[in-house]
Amino acid sequence: MIVAPEHRPTLREELAPLRPRTRAAVIGVIALLALALVVALARGTTAAGTRPVVQGPGFAFNLRYPDQYQRVDPRGDELFRIEREGLDSFVVEPLELPPYEGDVGGILPVVAARELDALKQRFPDLEPVEEGKTRINQVAGYTLAFRISRSPREYGRLTLLPEPVPGARRGLKILMQANPDAGVGKAADVGTRGRLKTPYRSTRFGTEGP
Repeated sequence: MIVAPEHRPTLREELAPLRPRTRAAVIGVIALLALALVVALARGTTAAGTRPVVQGPGFAFNLRYPDQYQRVDPRGDELFRIEREGLDSFVVEPLELPPYEGDVGGILPVVAARELDALKQRFPDLEPVEEGKTRINQVAGYTLAFRISRSPREYGRLTLLPEPVPGARRGLKILMQANPDAGVGKAADVGTRGRLKTPYRSTRFGTEGP
């Protein structure tokens, strides 16, 4: 490989005069420094933002959200709320499931239908877009994506996330709202694109983060 004069001397040329053992030691130090830099960058990315631990009804959960969000006082039965005024919001409420038999996945669509009816009362112009099973940090749940209004354009997503224990009767309801200025172009983008993706995908039961 030809190296331009302005980029000389190369590392190989710098190390050439050294004895083999010294050269190997220098290369080892450079490799360790490079590895330390990679680890530092990775930790900096993971640690970005704020990670609160929130006490739920008999359990705790935690998540991470970017610094652009403002944490505000929960309203009514809410456990947690963050928002960017005029852009998007992320709200967590307690989930209570009725008695059921078998796997929790069988009752979630029924509960989701009831939740959708309640959302239609809250948002008269709501239009369902898609629904189905989901998984957040290995916890099985159920999600509804919908259009809140066409003018102005606003979208939402509701996710039901039961506790990952046999016979779970409680868990989390995650409600997100966003408009195109928040980086979402359709209902399916809520929680999968834009900054809402961070709190949504980082939500987990317990006090330990990733």
